[in-house]
Amino acid sequence: MLGTVTAFLAILMVLALRNAAKAVLMPVYAVRDLHRGRYVRGLVLLSCSALAAWTIWTMTHPGRTKAAPVAAVMYTG
Repeated sequence: MLGTVTAFLAILMVLALRNAAKAVLMPVYAVRDLHRGRYVRGLVLLSCSALAAWTIWTMTHPGRTKAAPVAAVMYTG
């Protein structure tokens, strides 16, 4: 039973790594397709990779936090 679960998890890990490699190589495929004359496919792949990069950037780099107004932190006693 443990061997079956281990084999199943190993297969899932291989599939996940394969998909991650495809995602990382998407800009390379886009440039290759543009070079070969497949302009629509190349531009679609390039825009998808740019959108993915922008999404990852916005998730990992949060924006600036707003400062509290001065009146909210003044002592009123």
